[in-house]
Amino acid sequence: MSHYLKPNVQIEPLVNQWHAHLFLIAPQAAALFTQAQLGILKSYLQMPMAHAAALRDPTKVGGPFIDLKGERLAEVRALKADTERRSEALLGLADAIKELFGLLGQHAHGQPLAALYAQIPEALKGLVELSYDLRHKPGFRFFEPLLYGEPLQDASRQSVALTHIEGDHRPFIFSTPRLPGPDVVHLPLRFDSPRLDDLCRLRRQPAPLGEILERFEVPQSERETFTSFLWQRPPRRPPAHDGDGLRMRYFGHACVLFESAGVSILIDPLISYGYPSPVERFTFEDLPPFIDYVLITHAHHDHLVLESLLQLRERIGTLVVPRAGQGLLQDPSLKLALQRIGFPRVVEIDDMESLSLPDGFVQAIPFLGEHCDLSIRAKAAYLLRMAGQTVVVLADSSSLSPEVYERVRREAGKADLMLLGLEPIGAPMSWAYGPLFPEKLNRALDQQRRSNGADSASALRLAEIFQCKRVFLYAMGLEPWLGYLMALHPEHQSQSAREVEAFTSACSQRGVAVELLRAKKEIVFPSAFDAKHESLISHGRCP
Repeated sequence: MSHYLKPNVQIEPLVNQWHAHLFLIAPQAAALFTQAQLGILKSYLQMPMAHAAALRDPTKVGGPFIDLKGERLAEVRALKADTERRSEALLGLADAIKELFGLLGQHAHGQPLAALYAQIPEALKGLVELSYDLRHKPGFRFFEPLLYGEPLQDASRQSVALTHIEGDHRPFIFSTPRLPGPDVVHLPLRFDSPRLDDLCRLRRQPAPLGEILERFEVPQSERETFTSFLWQRPPRRPPAHDGDGLRMRYFGHACVLFESAGVSILIDPLISYGYPSPVERFTFEDLPPFIDYVLITHAHHDHLVLESLLQLRERIGTLVVPRAGQGLLQDPSLKLALQRIGFPRVVEIDDMESLSLPDGFVQAIPFLGEHCDLSIRAKAAYLLRMAGQTVVVLADSSSLSPEVYERVRREAGKADLMLLGLEPIGAPMSWAYGPLFPEKLNRALDQQRRSNGADSASALRLAEIFQCKRVFLYAMGLEPWLGYLMALHPEHQSQSAREVEAFTSACSQRGVAVELLRAKKEIVFPSAFDAKHESLISHGRCP
């Protein structure tokens, strides 16, 4: 008998048993993040109950506290030792990066840099170029392709963990490693392995049980648990969209699927698993069997979600990513990282470049804000023209310089629909980027340089610039299954709610329709959008 993978089986990609994200794939960033993870493990081993006590305070859930209730010390100690052994080259690279920062700070004051090449730490020789900016401040860039491969990209550190998921709680990804357990099966699969695609394909295409166990080399001791992840029930088949209009399906957070009769585009995939819940949602079962384009807006871990992307790889036509800053530590190449973990067709796109569609085009437009004023190029908002509709997808953008978007609108035209997140209080700079800094961040500076997105005034300015008829607010972390990625502070949520109210009120006075998306939504827009004769077919509900 043939078996499928159950819809509530979580497939979590891991690096050294931590949830995989971009900064654990790109070797230059992975070196520093691995060093930071070892610091968290050491802290837990020294003060396990302090970690447990901290997590009883909701405001500290996103902090560096391991969510293991002060227990499992022997396993944490073993993980620390194994990480140190497996990551020797990476840890050496981390020390070398910090040493190079110090070398430049001490000796590079505007004079020629040629003499300093001989003093570059051994682990970095042949991997970096030294330079000044136009104000004679020193820096360096990586020759990124030379970083990949052994020993810095040791794929033996990669694995996937399979377990049933029955509810929305999962430990926060930056602070808690994923340890073995009686209900978890860890498969030592490299992310670029075709067998990972075969595993994910089991959600839609069944295979005989014996063939499955042999294909994934499931140890005898774990076969009972692994078999519990399978059943003979075929998945739901979502109705295909073959009408003339544009269908929009909201999957939660920043994940939106747009479909016309000729093409499907999925943006920032973050897909929930299927399990009983009072909050309705779309899941992997609700995606089309083939997705023509997947667009990534930026590299933050709630938009570039490897857990979802890897499970969709075998049905993605083209993965579109913003062009990075050519070797900066904080701005690794998304294209290079994704290619190295097995994505066969990755296309970079720069500001105002476009890709042709059968019934329109996709155009990258500037993305201002939400990156703590760091020099990061790998970010793009998108303008879609499909089925006669023009949609501007802004993710976490802000109108820091409205003139930029006014120029975009003059070139690209006004939009029928706009999707935008409100994020008046972003995370401190250290939250996503802390391990990359050569010195500990000043607390006051860390609090000032937050990853703020748009507030209500900024959002209103964007809506006015693009002359939108309808605005959807999204990407605000409202879905209950996002805690493991977002760990939102209560103050953030209450401030966001106030900004939503202010924005909605201002738009109402201007005759602009606003809807706050949460959990699940489907709308079909007619192919010829006419504000006087709008005919929307809306399914599902917005809890």
